[in-house]
Amino acid sequence: MIIKRMDSKQEEVEQLSSLLKGDITPNQRFLIERELKAVKNGAHGEKDAAYYIDFYYGKSKNWAIIHDLRIEYEDQVAQIDHILINRLFDMYVLESKNYSYRIKITQEGEFQAYYGKQFFGIPSPIEQNKRHIHLLDHFLKTSLILPKRIGITIRPKFKNFILFSPKVVITRPTGKKLDTSMIIKADALKTKIDEEVDKVNPISDLTSMGKISSFSTVEEMANKLASFHKPIKLDFRAKFGLPVETYSKQQESPEQAKEYQKKFGSSKFYCAKCKKPISEKAAKFCWQNKSKFGGKPYCFNCQKDF
Repeated sequence: MIIKRMDSKQEEVEQLSSLLKGDITPNQRFLIERELKAVKNGAHGEKDAAYYIDFYYGKSKNWAIIHDLRIEYEDQVAQIDHILINRLFDMYVLESKNYSYRIKITQEGEFQAYYGKQFFGIPSPIEQNKRHIHLLDHFLKTSLILPKRIGITIRPKFKNFILFSPKVVITRPTGKKLDTSMIIKADALKTKIDEEVDKVNPISDLTSMGKISSFSTVEEMANKLASFHKPIKLDFRAKFGLPVETYSKQQESPEQAKEYQKKFGSSKFYCAKCKKPISEKAAKFCWQNKSKFGGKPYCFNCQKDF
């Protein structure tokens, strides 16, 4: 069962696309275009992984699915792409990556991605996901949302998996020194989970039978966990060193001003703070900058308070 779906990245895409239309330096353009590409690629990778997860487990009464969970705990943040929870309270914490071509893992466990005609080092997604699991574990221990069985709190068993696009070529280190079995392609997720589940057979293992919870217990806990999701709203103008943008009446032509003035009498648009009538263009400006104005329209003077 799907408890939480992915957050839309459309607002971020629109904000970045809008910045590219403004008066910016070549360096700012490069940074904004790179950010926009990263946002689109990240959303595409998560969407692809979510498709395979939902296809096999979306309607299951044995699994709870949480997509795109951002947890804040003790001044630290974990941005978790996907979590699958079964009735044994195994938590599959999944990090999805959207690299288009080739990935190489060295003998030392370093990750490299192929760009252009050479490989470049990238952060280890295994270690990244370990940090996510570490924070999630501590959060669950103190949040009091884990259920109890005969008075004892159920402790989840975490499983770390990294999902790459089915199109990516993965070069793994030779030998058995480094375990890369948690690195899988998204379309092979069910096969991998089936292998994990087969390691513990509840039918023949009475101990495991006693650990199985009802799905309602899993669902309740998953809903509580999803309720702690705290989406972040990025100020891209500040990030790229752009001045704060405000709406000015000088942006209107005399013809537009006359047209908007006609609408004032009908009280169609009003400032959410001072209640004075404003033009449709001023209102739309605020709506297009939801991260700053919270989706409410404000007049020019009140915009200065944000």
